[in-house]
Amino acid sequence: MPLDKLTEVAPRPDPVVHPEVAGFWVGLADGELRVQVCSVCGTYRYPFAPVCFNCRSFESTWEPISPDGVVAAAVRVRRATGEQEWQAHVPFLSGIVELEHGLRLPGRIACTCGEALRRGTAVRAVVMPAGGGGIDVHGFAHSCVSANG
Repeated sequence: MPLDKLTEVAPRPDPVVHPEVAGFWVGLADGELRVQVCSVCGTYRYPFAPVCFNCRSFESTWEPISPDGVVAAAVRVRRATGEQEWQAHVPFLSGIVELEHGLRLPGRIACTCGEALRRGTAVRAVVMPAGGGGIDVHGFAHSCVSANG
């Protein structure tokens, strides 16, 4: 099932895309949440790395996983401290979301009701398209937020 898209309200800085994790970004462009899977032992890996932390193999593939998860931890960011483009986005929620295979991914969480600040709240990964030819990023959305596919 392709990831829904959640429109950004303002420009934001692009992420730095390292060639070793390009599979993640290609997946987002294709509408999928992809993670590394070790070709030798089958370990699903995050953080992404050139070597499997389980068997030390250098071989891996990028496989789609379910976009459904639950909030492990979340905070409300009230002040932009880095790039000034973030000022147009505050306040926003940022957190760690637990996905299948025991993976926990960080990301912004779109939620207007505040429920996503609670541990265990169901959220779904979404693509946050960049305007102006930038790089799309992932985030998560609570059911109170409308996303389009």
